[in-house]
Amino acid sequence: MYKVEILGDNLQAAAIQRRKRLDEERKQRIFNPRVRVLGIDLQALDEQIQIKNEIKSIEKERNDAMDHTSKINNEILQLMDDQVAQARRHKMQQMNEFRRDFQQPFQRRDFDLYDPKALEKDLPARIDDEDERIGVSSLQRFEGEDLAVEGRIRLQKEQMKVWANEQVYEKERRRQEELNEKKKYEEFQKNINDKMTALQSAVDLAHRERARLDNEYNLALAAEKKRREQQQKAYETDLNTREILNHINGVFLTERPDVFNIGGGHKVRVDLFKGITPEQNQAILDMQERQRHEQQQRRSRKQFEEERWAVQEAANARALELLERERIRKVKERAIEMRKENEAKAVEDKRRKEYIDKVLYTNPPQDAYFEQFNTTSR
Repeated sequence: MYKVEILGDNLQAAAIQRRKRLDEERKQRIFNPRVRVLGIDLQALDEQIQIKNEIKSIEKERNDAMDHTSKINNEILQLMDDQVAQARRHKMQQMNEFRRDFQQPFQRRDFDLYDPKALEKDLPARIDDEDERIGVSSLQRFEGEDLAVEGRIRLQKEQMKVWANEQVYEKERRRQEELNEKKKYEEFQKNINDKMTALQSAVDLAHRERARLDNEYNLALAAEKKRREQQQKAYETDLNTREILNHINGVFLTERPDVFNIGGGHKVRVDLFKGITPEQNQAILDMQERQRHEQQQRRSRKQFEEERWAVQEAANARALELLERERIRKVKERAIEMRKENEAKAVEDKRRKEYIDKVLYTNPPQDAYFEQFNTTSR
């Protein structure tokens, strides 16, 4: 078994901890064959840093190109929105001008029905006897007479002609406005299509530029990966060759057991340890046999103790049972004695009561007995 020394001195304990820490650091350096044999490849690290910086610069250029393209697209869309809003304002302005010039209330056909100055413009109730507004009760016109039929028909024809001309003019004006609106809409649609075509061309150009940058970036990554793989393969081949030479020329493949023993104690060199010796194996087997024997003895002693405690517990339980029986018997005897004593006391009390009632208290108290009280101050 290993010995464990407990040191009371703090300085010595700190020195031991420091040596252990240095030993762990030394193990990490020695047991890593790449660091032990080749050390750290500063050139490869510098190349990796340079490659990362190049990748970052390429990413930055690509992001800047995409930001510039997005800015141009946003400006084009903003311009298109402004033009659409301007066209809507122009259309509303034309509509208001048309309403102001050609859709006044007095220009409507039914304006005379709700004209606020109709009473001022109306004729008097009667102008003369030939007034056409005079009814039958005026006796100026009789049933069946229509003296103004020709004038009325002429006026109606002229009115119909005027209405027809107005309808033709209105229809022609509406057709002309529709043509103008259609032409303006076609021009506006053409402008939008031209701008959309230019925008799509800019987007396609940006996509092609991005695809080109991605292709160049992927080619650069593929070339860099191929170069790294070649360097790694050459590095691993060289490392394997050095490791084989170290194994061949070193002491690891030797069969000398004293190589990995340190100072003749229980410590061994882990990097050279190839297994324990037959003597050590036999010592381990002997120690295991002695431990099994000690374990068997401990089990036997434990079983004997358990049996002894079981017998003791059984005896204690028997003694407790006997004590309980004795206590119950004494309780019963005490109850019998108490019952007998109570019966005797009852008989004695009965006799005493008969004596007091029949013998002692036979004469009743007289008036002289009561007069003796309250005769003095005492």
